[in-house]
Amino acid sequence: MDSPSKNKTNSSMAVRTGRRDFLRSALIAGATLPFPGLVLAKGSDDALPSYYPSDYHSIVEASKKESGLTIYSNMDTYNWAPILKGFQKKYPWVKTIKSNNLSSAEVFERYYSEAATGTSPASLMVSGDPTSWVRMAKKQVLLDYKSPEVAHLPDFAEPMPNLYTFSADPILMGYNTALLSEKDRPQGIGQLLELVTKDPKRFQGKITTYDIAVSFGFAIFYSWLKANPEHGWDTLGKLLSMTRPERSSGPMVNKLQTGEDLVGYFVSSTVIIPHAEKSSGLLGWSYISDGTPMFLRGMGIPKTAPQANTAKLMLDYILSQDGQIAVYDGGFTPYRTGLPAKAAPRTYESIESKLGKKNLVIIGYDDVSKEDAQKLTQKWKSYLK
Repeated sequence: MDSPSKNKTNSSMAVRTGRRDFLRSALIAGATLPFPGLVLAKGSDDALPSYYPSDYHSIVEASKKESGLTIYSNMDTYNWAPILKGFQKKYPWVKTIKSNNLSSAEVFERYYSEAATGTSPASLMVSGDPTSWVRMAKKQVLLDYKSPEVAHLPDFAEPMPNLYTFSADPILMGYNTALLSEKDRPQGIGQLLELVTKDPKRFQGKITTYDIAVSFGFAIFYSWLKANPEHGWDTLGKLLSMTRPERSSGPMVNKLQTGEDLVGYFVSSTVIIPHAEKSSGLLGWSYISDGTPMFLRGMGIPKTAPQANTAKLMLDYILSQDGQIAVYDGGFTPYRTGLPAKAAPRTYESIESKLGKKNLVIIGYDDVSKEDAQKLTQKWKSYLK
């Protein structure tokens, strides 16, 4: 997404070099650093926050002996580009970083398949599949690692031991602005139900959403229904009878743009927002005013990670302020509080401020049994026509 950075001018390089030389000299002389809250990691030119442990330099040094980094994720190359750019600027010896773009469930399936036959090259895993993360935690496959950043993040930053939140992405309404007047562009599930009830012929088969058979979709519907125990099934049943579900957001967005579909509900923000920005106003989106699901994309380091130290550096970088800004630049929604609004206009904090905490539905990590999952799936499918 971001183009490679240009070389700095000679004057800026001189300033940066002079600052580094001063810091080194000050440390050797035993002087107090004039930059509060920062310490230098041994063997690194980059300043680290003062709350990092004193032995963090050992992770940095060990990373230098590892070869690159391999990431398994359900994210595309352009999503990773600004993150890798910032990380490699901070840790320039990590020259080769491989990131696979897999489905949410495939991230885990590939890892287990490889691990069963020997070793997996995966050192960091990132995916939006709560069910698979719960199973992985049960298997105790994740490396025991406590990030120094977690104490400076919201409670859901570490939903389970050794599992961290990469981003908190809103799930949205989407619509074709050429075919729906402003008053007919739903801002919530309740409003959408009113529209289709008034004019069912217009919307029949013209509404899209995620298929519950996909792990991403199951997590959304399960969490939304849990948050709406009184009217959830009644509302959802009426909408599903007019809905054509898709297995990913790509086809949803394409059909909304072409007019094949008029409205989409529970659409991934990571797909519809960048498409809307390039659609010349044809594709619109909104938060779901009566309950916006917030998807916690998880990340963790497997115990078998061949580049475990570099993976720790990457995980900590993603959780840091600079890393969370890079997460935004990659098309996701950062959740670290206090990010500059100009650098990251859309954050969990800004969405909560806009909608109110009670109108957010956190998609968490409930341990849903196979039997309960099958019952929910069957009931969901029974409403489709």
